[in-house]
Amino acid sequence: MVEALRTWASTHVPASCNTLRLSDAQPMQYYDLTCQLLGKAEVDGVSFLLKVWDGTRTAIPSWRVCVQDVAFEGDLRHILQLKNLVVDIVVYDNHVQVAKSLKIGSFLRIYSLHTKLQPVNSESTASLVRLEFHLHGGTSYGRGIRVLPESNSDVDQLKKALDSVDLEAIQTSDDTYQSDNVENYLTSSSSESDSVSLYEVERCQQLCATTLTNCHYLEKTSLCEILKQRAPRQYRIKAKVRSYKPRRLLQSVKLLCPKCHLLKGIPYEENVDKILQDAAVTAPDSRLQDTPLYDSEVWTTEGQGGRQVAVHFVKNDGILPHSSECLVLIEGGRLCEISKLSSMFHSVIPVRSGPEDLELLDLEAPFLIQGMVCHYGCKQCSNLKPIQNLSTITNKRLWIPSSVAEVLGIVPLQYVFVMTFMFDDGTGVLDVYLKDSEKFFQIPASEVLTDDDLQRNLERIMNVICPPGIKIDAYPWLECLIKSYNVTSGTEHRICYQIFDTMVAEDII
Repeated sequence: MVEALRTWASTHVPASCNTLRLSDAQPMQYYDLTCQLLGKAEVDGVSFLLKVWDGTRTAIPSWRVCVQDVAFEGDLRHILQLKNLVVDIVVYDNHVQVAKSLKIGSFLRIYSLHTKLQPVNSESTASLVRLEFHLHGGTSYGRGIRVLPESNSDVDQLKKALDSVDLEAIQTSDDTYQSDNVENYLTSSSSESDSVSLYEVERCQQLCATTLTNCHYLEKTSLCEILKQRAPRQYRIKAKVRSYKPRRLLQSVKLLCPKCHLLKGIPYEENVDKILQDAAVTAPDSRLQDTPLYDSEVWTTEGQGGRQVAVHFVKNDGILPHSSECLVLIEGGRLCEISKLSSMFHSVIPVRSGPEDLELLDLEAPFLIQGMVCHYGCKQCSNLKPIQNLSTITNKRLWIPSSVAEVLGIVPLQYVFVMTFMFDDGTGVLDVYLKDSEKFFQIPASEVLTDDDLQRNLERIMNVICPPGIKIDAYPWLECLIKSYNVTSGTEHRICYQIFDTMVAEDII
């Protein structure tokens, strides 16, 4: 079905407005390229090399992949004759199998092709700058490879361009043409292409917007080098945040299980109230009231079908503590009522009557509420225990969430910020995850949802890190520690990256 759709699209869907010719390629961009395949080779298990041309040559010399020790398919003598008209494209992950099946001489359209520069590592700048072409894994933004049929109008234009190439004229002018264009590019203003200037990378001495809390011994590694290496590894980078997700910052707050690593969104209030409402159908059991652990008060609501609500006040050594230190258990309460109680008492636990003891509700609801912060447990990893186990907690004045969770058999979920930063250091672009509870922003993720001041502070920090409305060269640098790790989903394998032991600088907070 996919192949049938591609065949139909090749004659009915016009080429993307972002289609480029090699002569127009600039670094740090994504393009669609129409070209002819001249050669191919398997580089390693996760990447594959395609040698292509479109009759034009890049303004900046292109990067060459060594094919000396690999099985190469194609006319290498012809490729050498074409010299700088041929570029090497490395494809990754799910695109490798498609690349292997391509026939030499076929006409291709490669979607969302990424161009970037190799790093500058010596005084001989011009001789080291090379333009790289990469087709990264995944299918975002239509990323992929399509074989164009002979009847495609773009193929006709490409054939004419290839037939009109004057090889002798190109060979005699290659050296002068390439060196002049490299110099022009490197000395031009970086604002023209909205990418991180390589010269700026080399000479930058400004302070970073972040600081490292560990692993200061690691040497800095460029992003283009990181993309070539296998996982797992640790790196120290210096880059700028080109963009980030989610743009609505409060959507970045998630719940994480430290045991099974389950990641889930914050439950909606409507869903929590529905769980409480369903539990309120069963009236409180009078046999479970006024125990050595707690004193109980029961009342019947008006105008709500006579719903019964029971509040159990947990005692400390047989004595009811002050409200600021008191834990209450509530049966039959709705979310609005529990919110009122949480503002009056130290902690609130929603419960229901079980056969022999009070029980916790479904863990989709919070197992403990303190002020405006709701604490949740992992349904997969928790093994619930009787409420009477609260009597084993020694310090009944603090009601520490972790202690409450432990005696009740709950594995508590942690509030974390989960974001994706697109880092750019002038040599490459890398998507890196942030999964942090409070260390990076120095803002507790558990409180930001209910605190307007913390929300404003978070927004201000992100506006400093990735300021809106200006060119990326004016963005601050971030020095970060990142680690790579392998992720397998079905038959798809990819490498992901995550920030660790890094926090926002004190003068930004």
